[in-house]
Amino acid sequence: MVESFTIKNYMSYRDPVELSFLASKKEKASALPPEWYQEIDGKRILRLLLCVGLNGTGKTKMIEALQYLRMLAVYKPEKPTDRPAYRPFLLDEQSRYEPSELSLTYYINNTCHYYYIKVSEKRIEEEILKQISPNILLYHRSYNSETDTVSIKFGSDSDISKSTQQALKLTVIQNSSVLSVFGSLNLESQSLKANYDFFNQHISLIRKSSNQKIADKLKTGNLERDLRIKNLLLQLLKDVGTNVCDYEVDELTFNLSDIEKNIPEMLFRQIQREHPDGQISQKTLRLIHSTPLGNKSLDDSYESLGTMNIIKLLLVMYDVVIGRKCSCIDEIEYGIHTKALDFLLKMYLTIADNCQFVVTTHDLSLLKSKNLRRDAVRMFEKDEYGVTQIKRKYVHNTMNFVNAYEKILDEQLGLMAESLDSLSKYRGLIQTFYDEFEGDKRE
Repeated sequence: MVESFTIKNYMSYRDPVELSFLASKKEKASALPPEWYQEIDGKRILRLLLCVGLNGTGKTKMIEALQYLRMLAVYKPEKPTDRPAYRPFLLDEQSRYEPSELSLTYYINNTCHYYYIKVSEKRIEEEILKQISPNILLYHRSYNSETDTVSIKFGSDSDISKSTQQALKLTVIQNSSVLSVFGSLNLESQSLKANYDFFNQHISLIRKSSNQKIADKLKTGNLERDLRIKNLLLQLLKDVGTNVCDYEVDELTFNLSDIEKNIPEMLFRQIQREHPDGQISQKTLRLIHSTPLGNKSLDDSYESLGTMNIIKLLLVMYDVVIGRKCSCIDEIEYGIHTKALDFLLKMYLTIADNCQFVVTTHDLSLLKSKNLRRDAVRMFEKDEYGVTQIKRKYVHNTMNFVNAYEKILDEQLGLMAESLDSLSKYRGLIQTFYDEFEGDKRE
């Protein structure tokens, strides 16, 4: 479980900004359903954050920043000369030359940890990993510009053996994090392994899956797991109002030799490397609909965007809950009806344990949900300098949260949309374009 994530000088985040998962102390524990949070070490940590804000305010960049931190922690560069990815704030002359800083406070088996990393255009400048309670330094890695060397200080109370310490000191270079090097070597340390596994297995950015991948996830070959998913999915599709009563996954297998003559040799060699057994399997999903005329089967290409996205979201939720992950979804409402999405999020909260979702949305109707925890909403704003801030405005349950939200954000866009007079300038611009187009045709 993640307690907080802090960003500085990354993309639109110039100043230090914290994304906190802590529930507000103003909200009594009994005021709203406890499914929203999990209590660890006396702290109530939220299982769901709703991130709202106008387009371009930095919601997606925040998700990318968390994925960026994960990448730095677990992926070791292939070449010593590779430089780390560096994406500073570019709208002023000072920030573009300063390092980015990211940190995460999180729990592994109810023990709090802190990870910090500072990255410049040329190297990883600093990295810290420590246990908060009790306070144990695992390591502090730093760069000395005078000697152009990387040094690592290990805590005296850590479980990192002398041989592992020596191996890391000899292997870690300017562009690689200590955690990523540890993960690439066969070294021993329970604490480092637990932290590496946390970043590698329990932090994720959800990307929209293709229908092909959906079919693969619904038919994995694990009969018990596939049946469990099927029962859950069919119950969900029934509850949200579809007439889908069953589904089947068809699988077609053919030999690579059958297509060798029909595709370029370079492409064939690539496919051959990906399928060394010489066979390709392709799965197709068919949804079965219950109608007064009997059950009818439809290929997934004929299904609505909403139905397919509900299936995708359920598979994501299942993966997050079973894998106990902290996962991010950008624009979660895409193609899904508001009431169905509200139902899905409540269902997730009911089954969630040791897992978290960070979702961005433009669907303000979600803010009207009766069971919404006001302290689970994060508002993203960007000032006149292009700098993103994340705000948490606590609004009492008796107030209209949507109205309060709209007052906090820039009201200009809403006022313009309500006034037809303010839109007349676009008619003039279009008329200008039209006149120029007609003039070009006559010439």
